[in-house]
Amino acid sequence: MADESTSDSETFAGALRRALDHRGLTLTAVHALLADHGNPISIATLSYWRSGQRRPEAAASLSAVDDLEQILGLDPGSLSSLVNPTARLGVQPEPLVPFEERARRETEETFAALAAAAQADIREISTHMTAYTHRDGSVDRTEFVSVVQVVRGVVTELPLIDVAPEETDAMSRILDVVGGRLVREYRHPGRLVSGIVIELDEPATAGSTFTLQFTEQLPRDYPNRRSAWHATARPTKETLIRVVFPEGADPDWCEEYVESDTGDEVWAQRAVVHGRIAHAMRHGFGPGVLGIRWGGS
Repeated sequence: MADESTSDSETFAGALRRALDHRGLTLTAVHALLADHGNPISIATLSYWRSGQRRPEAAASLSAVDDLEQILGLDPGSLSSLVNPTARLGVQPEPLVPFEERARRETEETFAALAAAAQADIREISTHMTAYTHRDGSVDRTEFVSVVQVVRGVVTELPLIDVAPEETDAMSRILDVVGGRLVREYRHPGRLVSGIVIELDEPATAGSTFTLQFTEQLPRDYPNRRSAWHATARPTKETLIRVVFPEGADPDWCEEYVESDTGDEVWAQRAVVHGRIAHAMRHGFGPGVLGIRWGGS
């Protein structure tokens, strides 16, 4: 049932009724148009949605809502943002920036300078990152593939933060973005933290997921980084970090480590390099930092 404490203008049912009235479409006509889009939602279900007796829940229903926005000439997210995702998402903890005090402060200032979307609107589902090193052991580039879920509202862009090993004027380059495009970047005056914003190819609404793929290339004048890490502000289903070393350039030592949401190291152990690759993997990890570091070659 619709929430009686919510005004009709704020509900999915209210927005759907107004759009149907504005277009002068019957439920029979909408049913036929949805079927043409590959979403054969029954007239009875559409009637329930219009009256507020039910809301879209299943994946097929949520897909139909996206088609409804097109059929009714609405902006993306106009209806889907009003579908309450709480039951599907569960209770979401507040995001925590998992760095020590200075990096945490400069990260928050960088988010503000980028006019970035609120981290409270999203959560990571999974991140796979692969770092490739030079023969001297320093990181050359890192490839990322992330699946992100929208917790509330409509998300059109994603901010990303980099914390350098030491203060520097050099800044990594973002290449080969798939699923979006780089629109803004910022280097904090403290010269330790930098950030970028990737605009998504399509808006993503509450309860939905999107995927981003990109490469971070470190310039040769970037501080020598012999670590690969990923920070998450909320628990994430899967985090995978891989480090690939050149043939014959295995490090003298390699270890996996974890930092808490305050930036304090809480755990470290030796990591084994198998066939030039070291990896660390966690399920349900966060908030915090998971990483691999190494030395010698």
